[in-house]
Amino acid sequence: MEMANTITNAKSSDPASTADLDDGGGQCGWYCWKPRFLQCLSTSKSFLFWICWAGGFQSFLINGLLNVCVSTIERRYELTSTDSGMIIGCYDIASFLTVLPVSYLGGRKGACKPRWVGYGVLLLGIGSFVFATPHLASGLYQASVKQQVVGTCSLSPSVNASCSTGDQLTALNDGISLQKFKYVFLMAQLIMGAGGAPLYTLGTAFIDENVSHKMQPIYSGVFYGSTMLGPALGYIAGGQLLRLYVDIDKISAKEVGMAPGGSGWVGAWWLGFVIAGTLLCIAAIPLLAFPGELPGAKALAAAKEVEDSKTEHTEDDDEYNSKNDSETTTQDASISVGQSLRELPTAIKELATRWTFLFICLEQSCEAMLLSGFGAFLPKIIESQFSLSPSMAAVIVGGLVIPCGCGASYTGGYLIKHYRMRPRSILKMSCFWVSLSFIFSLAFMVYCPNQDFAGVTIPYSGKQELSIVSDCNANCSCSLDTYSPVCGIDNIVYYSPCHAGCLSFHETMVDGLKSKSFGVYSNCSCINSPEFKRMKVVDGTEVDVMAARQTCTSSKCSYQLYLFTVLLFIFLALVFANSMPILSATLRSVPHNRRAFALGTQMIIWRLLGAIPGPMIFGLFIDSSCVLWTHTNSNCNGNSDNSGSCLIYNNYSFSRAMVGLALVVKGLTFLFAILAWWFYTPPVKTKTAKHVNGGPATSANPEAKTKETYAYDNPVVDRS
Repeated sequence: MEMANTITNAKSSDPASTADLDDGGGQCGWYCWKPRFLQCLSTSKSFLFWICWAGGFQSFLINGLLNVCVSTIERRYELTSTDSGMIIGCYDIASFLTVLPVSYLGGRKGACKPRWVGYGVLLLGIGSFVFATPHLASGLYQASVKQQVVGTCSLSPSVNASCSTGDQLTALNDGISLQKFKYVFLMAQLIMGAGGAPLYTLGTAFIDENVSHKMQPIYSGVFYGSTMLGPALGYIAGGQLLRLYVDIDKISAKEVGMAPGGSGWVGAWWLGFVIAGTLLCIAAIPLLAFPGELPGAKALAAAKEVEDSKTEHTEDDDEYNSKNDSETTTQDASISVGQSLRELPTAIKELATRWTFLFICLEQSCEAMLLSGFGAFLPKIIESQFSLSPSMAAVIVGGLVIPCGCGASYTGGYLIKHYRMRPRSILKMSCFWVSLSFIFSLAFMVYCPNQDFAGVTIPYSGKQELSIVSDCNANCSCSLDTYSPVCGIDNIVYYSPCHAGCLSFHETMVDGLKSKSFGVYSNCSCINSPEFKRMKVVDGTEVDVMAARQTCTSSKCSYQLYLFTVLLFIFLALVFANSMPILSATLRSVPHNRRAFALGTQMIIWRLLGAIPGPMIFGLFIDSSCVLWTHTNSNCNGNSDNSGSCLIYNNYSFSRAMVGLALVVKGLTFLFAILAWWFYTPPVKTKTAKHVNGGPATSANPEAKTKETYAYDNPVVDRS
């Protein structure tokens, strides 16, 4: 009640008109059309809802759906993990190039921040549609034809038949090099990166300007919690979409004799991007209608000034405090964001002298490197390390991200509000979260040994060297062009039925239907096992099954997946819990009028040093652990020049690479968190005192400043 009276009194005493706004004086609408029925939506809660919608689906698209589809896109378009890392990093490259001018121009006095956010969300939607266009241009997926090419052992001797040059594969794609579509993905990511630039800078600053100090952590926590919910939904939805056949819009999976889980299966990766693009375009419409300043914003700003003046007499308040001096008043014009880009160097220089702000940026850069790297490849890590399907790996990651992202982010904001934490306490809490997450980064030491793979991890029976081609399949005219693994009765994986030396194929029944995807094979010369499984096939005969199109079960990995899931849950919860302390510490380490620009500058730093190189570094380390590549320029041993996608990884090397990266990056994160706390000093405000350091605070005398103090940083206050 007291706050309401304060706001009312401040509003009545505010003579400023709304004529300086470019949005029609706080009215909700689109340019000249501002209908009355929309004015009830011109509130901070309404803006929070729509920006949560936009932020949720932006993260759904970029941090969830794309990461789920990485391995599928690699398989479909013959890309390496390094290529995937470059595609993912392009989003951050575009944000890096655009966030500074966007946050600076959008943060100017009189600029309409929601309108900048709305146009950015619209660009996100357009970029999402562009990302899905390779599906339309690449034609039908020819998996079923490729399987017929590989087929069974033909026993027709052909010199170097197993080392074919890939002419059949080129013919199947009508002369189109699928790898060229990576440039379309790169362009789409650049469009989406530019569109996402204003969302977390101007959007966050607009929330901070239109809510009270005490509610800011709650509003920001809800917003960032929604951005954590987005990836979780992206993982789950993406996993389910991958159970649909890639060409579901043109042909059914039954017509090509395939089913989810089959060796040649490729899911409908593109469908999620069409859905996300549509939902983002819908969110852009109401965001474009919000005014540059919500009704009551000026009164709220006046109330904040009253709150700030009272902090001299209380240790519990958590915002700025100026010493009462009848001869000094704050001159906002001297520290406000300029009206043109010519003043940009001065603003950058001011932020560059704040050590706490810089160390917070470096801390967040390290966190961004880990989150972008693991976010991009975590489903692939689980899929490879524990022999799971892409859809199952996506469901596991999504199930972890929902409670970790939403719960931990909100908890961080709630703790700051509940305990009314001072900036130093917030920075200490950040150090605590980082130290714990450093310990639990050892979760990536948990892995499953590789499944036995003939010619790759173990030699063929009776041989000592590792080679895909052996005496048992040398006369089978096997091709390496298409990877079509089968599991032998000996629980060993073979590159294809042909490489297993299988002469006969038999169709089986799945759910009452014929299925070539899960057919069985007999008379396999490379499979030596004392036991055989007799099975009745479609034609009614019984055969001795020696291999089948299914995943081999591993007895070497029983509890590792459960242990890894628990440790990964704790690790992610600790990482996400640190997001709100970093945001709050950033906002409190710079002057109020520099906050939008500080957030934009911070985004540039952590994207340049963390989010952009993160996926590329992770992709290089992941590629280094590959032991079998697709046949692009392969030799007879199955090795290649890494120009295709990886088929099999060395799980031990994979695991140790991820642990090493996590420990190094987390160690740097802890170092920067400690330095940010150690060098913390309250922001400096410029005063209009007539004689401060020899002169007034003007552009000609920038040294005429007095240090702004906090009541909680100076517990002993002179009240005389």
